[in-house]
Amino acid sequence: MWAFRKKNPFGGASSPLVVIGAAAILAAVVVAMAVIDLGREKQYMTQLLLEKGAALIKSLEAGARTGMRGGFGAEVRLQHLLEEMADQPGIFYIAVTDADGRIVAHNDASRIGQELFPPKVMAQLAPGTSEKWRLAREEDEKRQSFLVYRRFVPSPGGRGPHGMGMVFPHGQQRGKAFFCTDDCAEPGGRRDLRGVPLDIFVGLDVAPIEAARRADLQNTLITAAVLLVLGLGGVLALFWAQSYRAQRRALRHTTALASEVVAAMPAGLLLVSPDGKVAMANGAAEALAGVSPGELAGRPVNDVLPPGVLAAIDGGEREMDMRLGEGATAPLGVSVSSVATEEGTTIGALVVLRDLREVRRLEAEVRRREKLAAVGNLAAGVAHEIRNPLSSIRGYAAYFGGKFAPGSEDRQAAEVMVREVDRLNRVISELIEFARPSDIVRRPVRLSDLAAHAARLTRPDAVARGVSVDLGGVGDGPEIVADPDRLSQALLNLCLNAIQAMGTGGVMRLATGTAPDGRAYVSVADEGGGIAAADRDRIFDPYYTTKAHGTGLGLPIAHKIVVAHGGEIVLAARPEGGTLATILLPVAGGDTANGDEDAGENTRG
Repeated sequence: MWAFRKKNPFGGASSPLVVIGAAAILAAVVVAMAVIDLGREKQYMTQLLLEKGAALIKSLEAGARTGMRGGFGAEVRLQHLLEEMADQPGIFYIAVTDADGRIVAHNDASRIGQELFPPKVMAQLAPGTSEKWRLAREEDEKRQSFLVYRRFVPSPGGRGPHGMGMVFPHGQQRGKAFFCTDDCAEPGGRRDLRGVPLDIFVGLDVAPIEAARRADLQNTLITAAVLLVLGLGGVLALFWAQSYRAQRRALRHTTALASEVVAAMPAGLLLVSPDGKVAMANGAAEALAGVSPGELAGRPVNDVLPPGVLAAIDGGEREMDMRLGEGATAPLGVSVSSVATEEGTTIGALVVLRDLREVRRLEAEVRRREKLAAVGNLAAGVAHEIRNPLSSIRGYAAYFGGKFAPGSEDRQAAEVMVREVDRLNRVISELIEFARPSDIVRRPVRLSDLAAHAARLTRPDAVARGVSVDLGGVGDGPEIVADPDRLSQALLNLCLNAIQAMGTGGVMRLATGTAPDGRAYVSVADEGGGIAAADRDRIFDPYYTTKAHGTGLGLPIAHKIVVAHGGEIVLAARPEGGTLATILLPVAGGDTANGDEDAGENTRG
């Protein structure tokens, strides 16, 4: 039963660990980009607040230069300027302090005279001629501010690049409180701060900026998440595409390998679809059916297999003599199994056809050899026990025959007895020859020489029967390593059988060469009546003969000699009539000399 197996969708080296690693790298890159973007946003916002504070400080300086030169009302105008400037969104306060951190001017007049920062903190701030900033949290307030500050020195003449001329009164005026130090000349007097280093502090609200930062952070995180998802999707798509290509390539290789395996299988395979048609057939099945390649596919299964075979065989294997398609009836081992998917859906049936003809032939060969061994052992014992009495009988028959007159009936009877004893002695000699082990003395020899020698020995018998001998197919012939005497005996038996099979007249043709499988061959062809199909399987059995006066041991002895040389004898019917007997033998040294075109015909049957 066929089944479909699930595979790793990533395939091969594209394991889930690789995908996880790629996703981690991608996530690290996206996070790094987000962090860099957030840092850049923080830098931009810091720069924005710093520029805003610097602009306020410069505006205060400009207002002081233009408005504080008007005499006693300058303090009021300065206070009014501070209040107006601080009364803007995002500004906590604007204050002017001396070097010790005491407030000399503030948008909140009630803070004048207080410490904005302790001297220790002022020393750490270290105001200079350029704007500086820091994040500060006031002690009496829970809020955090972005503090921008810078030092300036009011010029003695009320002018200067970073200074302003101003005087600060003490006491009360118009409900305003003014700071007065210990060096005030008198109550209500004013202190001249020209030339005294002063510091301007601008406290800005960071809440809107933080809200914007949080919004930017949220947008950045959303963008990073989208990029991460898109990147991860791209990585997965890349790996899946690679896996898909790898699986397609593996599928092509597997399909090609499976096709080659199925095509090269010695057993016939038929895949039957659910609609009862042959979906696939390999070369062995087509050969059994006797059709050309590709002719079985698409045909109804009942036109290929005998009706009822699929239903009769349900698992296992059955041996039966059957005809497949247009092929010949042959013994086949047939097994049928259903083909189903992993989900259990049946998609057809697989029929395996095993050709048992070679198995049957080998079984018959084994049985024949067992029988030959038993007959040989029996013949050896019988021949040994009979030969000695036959010698005595022949001697007495010759003795008594000599006592009668020549031509007399008794003399003729004695001579018949002698001839019959000689015939029995010849049969016993053949039995001994058949039963004894085949002792092979090998040496290099050419089959052409053996064929010519057999033709010379059998020529008198051929002439007596009017048979001509044709050696046109005998060339130089391949060289083999064999026992020339024993091999000549086997070839001589084939030649004598060929002459006797033709009766009177005809042509006996001998040929040598190299068969397509690389073995050397020598063949004997006659124009007799041929061998019946029923007799072909028993022709090498001892004592089996179709001749009136044959012993039935000639071909068995020849077969035994050839098998002892590692070869075989093949008998085949000739299309033009007669029989073709071919001896196939290994070539000396593995030579594969080119044989003639008749070699293919000589080795078939």
